[in-house]
Amino acid sequence: MSSTVANAVRKPLQVRAPRRFLFLFGVPHAFAVTLTVALYHALGGAAWVTLLPAIWFYVIIPILDFLIGEDETVPPEDEYKRLEADRFYTNLIFAILPVYLLNFALGIMLLVDGLPLWAAIPFMFSFGLGAGQVLVYAHELGHRTNNLDRQMAKFALSIIGYGHFCIEHNRGHHVHVATPEDCASARMNETVYGFMFRDIIGAFRRGWMHEAKRLRNKKLPVFSHHNEILQSYAVTLVFAAAMIAWLGWVALPFIVLHHYLGWFALTVVNYIEHYGLKREKLPNGRYEPCKPYHSWNTNHVVSNIVTINLQRHSDHHANPARPYQCLRNFDELPRLPSGYPGCITMALVPPVWFAVMNPRVRAWCATFADGDESKLNWGFREAPAT
Repeated sequence: MSSTVANAVRKPLQVRAPRRFLFLFGVPHAFAVTLTVALYHALGGAAWVTLLPAIWFYVIIPILDFLIGEDETVPPEDEYKRLEADRFYTNLIFAILPVYLLNFALGIMLLVDGLPLWAAIPFMFSFGLGAGQVLVYAHELGHRTNNLDRQMAKFALSIIGYGHFCIEHNRGHHVHVATPEDCASARMNETVYGFMFRDIIGAFRRGWMHEAKRLRNKKLPVFSHHNEILQSYAVTLVFAAAMIAWLGWVALPFIVLHHYLGWFALTVVNYIEHYGLKREKLPNGRYEPCKPYHSWNTNHVVSNIVTINLQRHSDHHANPARPYQCLRNFDELPRLPSGYPGCITMALVPPVWFAVMNPRVRAWCATFADGDESKLNWGFREAPAT
């Protein structure tokens, strides 16, 4: 076995329950922007502190992931029902979500007050991308069936104006994942910047299409209070109006940029999760069922705690109803070289991403697609001749 394949294929370790209270580590992570604003004022307007969120997310977390490594253990199946029923994990999400609304208010306030350009740009970038974390929580709650969790998912989406996400994700992405038809599955040699337009525009169109279809089937008007996308957008507008009433119209460009960067954070994560992978098309024209090896996986400890096990994406797509505390590691999964923060940094520099990931995609191809590179996700074009 080649070294590249060896890096992409590993065996799970012993079985045990997840470290329950480690997920509390997500609370101080959520307060990164709030603490930065507090430090800025406590130190008399020290602009350098606004660099701290970017340093934390893009430098310290990847270093901690590297030093601590991966945790490949899994929760035992005989504890699944107990873990699934434990509301600690859901209540933790409920407690964290208002922090991101506070971050939104304080971050916009700081930007309106004025920062030197050298501080404003990295702060805006980390502040906006960090807001994408609410989509991690919305994603988890949006897969639930009870009404409270689903309403909280809509609240989370309203913070960054992405109210169509859960509908598109559940009825679109999970159906078409790892196929050329999926706007949220990145293709081989596609840059994250090219993918961005296809993903953001495609997600809105697909989400709206599914919601409109649902309402028409119920003989309800599409443009009405019954529309779940419009419900979330309405709350987004209320938040924005409150900020403008407080800080003036000068806040509006920062609000728009905050929301867009939150969307872009989701786009980069989508890009990472299925890059180059494709489900095989069967003779009947359908695609094979989604298997764990159709998603990139990583078990890096720190970033998995912060993202509530989103990085165990292989099990999530194979079993979408599994709550985050129950997600498992499998043997022979395609592996990312780092947690999401490290991979996001690489994805933003396409030559680096291609240099690191294309050999891994080809190792996946050798293991799961008989070495036939035409079975990779090239979109609707043929694989280039080798």
